[in-house]
Amino acid sequence: MATFKQIADFDVARFMGDRSGLSKCADGFFRDLFVGHNNAFPDEVMHGAFDWDGEIIYAPCAYEFAFNVWSSIGRFFKHVQSDPGDIDARQATYYVYHCANAAAGNIVFGNNRTVFCAAGHTSTTTRKIFTAKGDRTFDAQHLSVTTDGAVVFKSDQVLYILSCSDNAMTGYVTHTIPLSSGASWFKLLEDKLDNDFSYVAVCETKKSVVTREESGKLWLIGLKTNSVINRLGIDGIQDCSRHPQKPELVVLGQKLTLLSLPDLKTIRSVALPLNNNIKNVHPACAVVACSPAGHHFALANAGSHVEIRNAKTLEMMHALNGRGSPLPDMAWDSTGNYLACRFADRSGQTKTELAVFDIRSQEIVFKTAINNKITENFPSTVFKWSPHATELACLIDNQRIQVYKLA
Repeated sequence: MATFKQIADFDVARFMGDRSGLSKCADGFFRDLFVGHNNAFPDEVMHGAFDWDGEIIYAPCAYEFAFNVWSSIGRFFKHVQSDPGDIDARQATYYVYHCANAAAGNIVFGNNRTVFCAAGHTSTTTRKIFTAKGDRTFDAQHLSVTTDGAVVFKSDQVLYILSCSDNAMTGYVTHTIPLSSGASWFKLLEDKLDNDFSYVAVCETKKSVVTREESGKLWLIGLKTNSVINRLGIDGIQDCSRHPQKPELVVLGQKLTLLSLPDLKTIRSVALPLNNNIKNVHPACAVVACSPAGHHFALANAGSHVEIRNAKTLEMMHALNGRGSPLPDMAWDSTGNYLACRFADRSGQTKTELAVFDIRSQEIVFKTAINNKITENFPSTVFKWSPHATELACLIDNQRIQVYKLA
């Protein structure tokens, strides 16, 4: 049976940048002396989302508008800080919520008012690409970055798309798309081979907690055209996932529905049984994710197990039993043979466990306690697969990153 072994374990909150006024060696010495080996100070808790390209880890700072760059084995590279003159004085917090786009080289980072861009780990040059007007904020928890560097986020009832410009002086061009008052979440639907067929799916509902009987609407927005292409009513809509090889979209709602893109015509639809007669399902408890090859997809739907279903017929192939309730972070490795899922205990999500399923043996081949403190409205990336190998980086206790590889 396949197993995973640990290849790195290091504290990403440990290096303090300019705050301590000490060198890295001196800072580490005093920490070991007064705090304990490899421990961060109490206020150095990383609430934000880290990113990893398989070699370099980008971790947002918990105390200033910056991020730290590490190798996958824990070697510190550099501290990248934004220009203090670019920081909005009205911000309540001066630290980063989010780091993204590691695979493309340009790192997008920011909080709920300002977005910056940095040229990867080879440079400390940063550039401000967006600031919210007045006292407004935007939804930094779900800020997303496409493979070609476009930044997508929602502020009030407007979807913002910051696309890269060919003009080096301009940098980014801002596009705004008005949404309805019921727009609750969005998701990128990228075609990595042809950007002309990349979209953003937006969910419109009357309530943030969706019931299976509640009517909802799916909006399809073109990333190339920056306009609404289509709309479709779907009852109880909770999540969706694009097929990686075909112009198809699987939608989780009152039914499990396979749609064609971009016309949103139904290819196939199957009814989903109610788990313990649960009719009210919070979006955080329902998620669907297609495998890299597109042969099957994983589905969690308010139960205590994860279903693996055939991507063509929508029929269930396996039921993977975890401990507790599945949480929304669910992801496949690059081969499609391993599925990582996070589970919460039944006492209120105070403790969480990360489990990796081997789809071929249908067994858990790796598990570890995560136990990160989740702050409301913060993004929470607690694990990332390497895009090139079956390796997994995990955030432990909001302070440490551990890296595991297939043994």
